[in-house]
Amino acid sequence: MSAEIEEPALKKQKLDPETCVQNQETECDISASVKENHSEPTAQVNTVESGTNGPLDPLAYTKTQHFTSEIYKICIENVPKYVNAPDVRKFLKKHDLEAVKVKRAFKTSFAYVTFRDEETRQKALKTLENVQWKKNSLKVHIAEPDKNPFARNEARGEKKLQDYRSVREKTAPLYQMTMSEQLEFKLSEIQGVLNNYKKSLKRSWQSGFPEEHYNFSISEIKQSPVLMGYRNKCEFTIGKNTDTNEETCIGFVKGSFSLGNISIESPDECTETCSQVMIEEVKKFKHFLATSTLPVYDNIANTGVWKALQIRTTEQQDIMITPVVDKRSLDPEKLEEVKSSLKDFYSDKQKCSMFLKLVGGKEEVAHIDGPEFMLEKLCGYDFQITSGSFFQVNTAGAEVLYQTIRETARLDDKTILLDVCCGTGTIGIILSKYVKCVHGIEIVESAVDDAKKNAERNKIENVTFHAGNAKSVVPRVVNNIPKSPDTRIVAIVDPPRNGLHADVIACLRKNEMIAEVVYVSCDIKQISDNIVNLCCPTSNRYLGDPFRFVSSVAVDLFPHTKRFEVIFHFQR
Repeated sequence: MSAEIEEPALKKQKLDPETCVQNQETECDISASVKENHSEPTAQVNTVESGTNGPLDPLAYTKTQHFTSEIYKICIENVPKYVNAPDVRKFLKKHDLEAVKVKRAFKTSFAYVTFRDEETRQKALKTLENVQWKKNSLKVHIAEPDKNPFARNEARGEKKLQDYRSVREKTAPLYQMTMSEQLEFKLSEIQGVLNNYKKSLKRSWQSGFPEEHYNFSISEIKQSPVLMGYRNKCEFTIGKNTDTNEETCIGFVKGSFSLGNISIESPDECTETCSQVMIEEVKKFKHFLATSTLPVYDNIANTGVWKALQIRTTEQQDIMITPVVDKRSLDPEKLEEVKSSLKDFYSDKQKCSMFLKLVGGKEEVAHIDGPEFMLEKLCGYDFQITSGSFFQVNTAGAEVLYQTIRETARLDDKTILLDVCCGTGTIGIILSKYVKCVHGIEIVESAVDDAKKNAERNKIENVTFHAGNAKSVVPRVVNNIPKSPDTRIVAIVDPPRNGLHADVIACLRKNEMIAEVVYVSCDIKQISDNIVNLCCPTSNRYLGDPFRFVSSVAVDLFPHTKRFEVIFHFQR
């Protein structure tokens, strides 16, 4: 899974204590960062105007007519250590409580939950107090809204200048290094994390640690074939450049909103990551905004309409443009005017797909004009890309990645491939001609539908896609595979950034017909528990023989940034 350049500037909710901030419900794709809570606006008053004179109210954004995740919030304490945000949601549903948003600091004892209204919050306070969860007695209390960091700093007379930097430095922090220096830097970073894997694994064994099987090392890092302007997808924030007082700017946030820095700068100098085509499209959309009577979104006042602009491109020079708007200020008539104005403005655009993403309530994506999807060619196959599809952001680099996965897995015509977290089927389809058959497993049904279309489009007949949770689907698939001495089952897992759920790791361990695992990660720090649990001693939690480390290789899918992909190979 890939990392995106920049998130649109939104309010960041702080988890208490301040040092623990991880929203486990955040998706890998940057479009997730503009998701809003699935609820209706609240009946609050005291609408706050942006740009008024005098000190800003640090809680002004909670006093508009619009919903924010900071209101109707509670803190649940004594949460079991190893549960994540989806687990909290399931627990709440068992008690007839529907959460709008859950924030969970993993391995800590608390979680923050936002509800739709005060009545539901009060119900949660009464229902959950002293309830037992895995031998823990829960404590709940009202959580106060976090103060707007920009207004908070202004009230203190502070401005976090040390956080300000150019957007070029933010989107391409290694741009001043030569490519060989960048690769050496990344190799060093990877080896440091691998050393920590070994330390953690050694503790899990307690005694009798088979050190010879766990000499974690990185063999090489492969360079991306394209080094400049390689991204096929970017999402740009729409807002104000507070440094120049430019009221409408499209680009990237220079600093961190959590530190009170919200200035937006154009991507003109971000040529390491953004193509010239994208930069020109940003300029064109800025001209469109100049014709619009609707305001850009104001993160301080929590008002406005135009929030972000997503642009996708293909190697065939197709373009997909998806503006993101806050629909809470749009009645049906205004919404239709927005769609019509977009269509008219881009009427002369050839090979352009146009969508409109609506947030601020239940998220919707509306098709405006042009084709409903683009086709991208990858490793000789055609893949359908829609506005919300996950697709590697570096097409040429992805070809290197998939070729390396094939080499690592040592596939042959006797191999049965399990593509776990298969998404729209790219890995399984590309590797299908090297194996006996492929079973793709994905929990998102819409992604499975796209995967089936991609297989049909490419006339692939030895691939089957299954919708469902991997811990349920994997055993069923494995049990239906005819057993023979030459059957070799290899699982390739390419999960979201924070890795696989522990139940899926336990499932891979338990099904001993799975002889090998190829694990692909874009954030190796976050998957430490996955790696340790694949390789830890047999226990009641992790049945089956442990896997041993064979090799790892990296691919520099994100030149000029600190990110990369790593492919791990494990065998029983």
